[in-house]
Amino acid sequence: MSRAEKEKRDEMEGLDLGLGGLFKGIGDLIDLVSGMVEKVDLADLDEETLSRLRRASRSGVGGAPRGVYGVSVRRGVGGIPRVQPFGNIRRTERGPIVEEVREPLTDLFDEDDLLLVVAELPGVEEKETRIEIEDDTLKFSSTGRRKYAKELPLPCPVDESTLETTYKNGILEIRLRKAEEPGEAELK
Repeated sequence: MSRAEKEKRDEMEGLDLGLGGLFKGIGDLIDLVSGMVEKVDLADLDEETLSRLRRASRSGVGGAPRGVYGVSVRRGVGGIPRVQPFGNIRRTERGPIVEEVREPLTDLFDEDDLLLVVAELPGVEEKETRIEIEDDTLKFSSTGRRKYAKELPLPCPVDESTLETTYKNGILEIRLRKAEEPGEAELK
């Protein structure tokens, strides 16, 4: 490998899109746990330890929620990529933490006279969803076994009385008519 190729490789390895450190940390954690599992013979464990392991396999380590993290990358206006994270892993000053409540993957579509919000809430029943509008922010959440929450700033004022929802197979659609601007009704 030539010196120029080495410099180019080193430059690319140093490139961090803000997610490299998080993925490296998650990868290191997985390697550590995998190494620990290889060293454990389940036949040598007592019943209490086996019981804790069974609970952890259902809910996460130590009863903490399981970590879910992902990104959606889409082409935005002018071909500029739009990266939207989702899940329940949050970055803090002390490092990443896993929260019980997940942030769902959502899309907001501005369609002439209405706004359409589409959110993915897998594992949730329709009766477990809650929706409210406060100021110019749409807030929705779920209250079941899987918990989701999202606060979405709306790009324009809406008529709250026109709120319509549909829910099918874990996909929540919220439709809101845009509020008429003062004087707009007079022009019609």
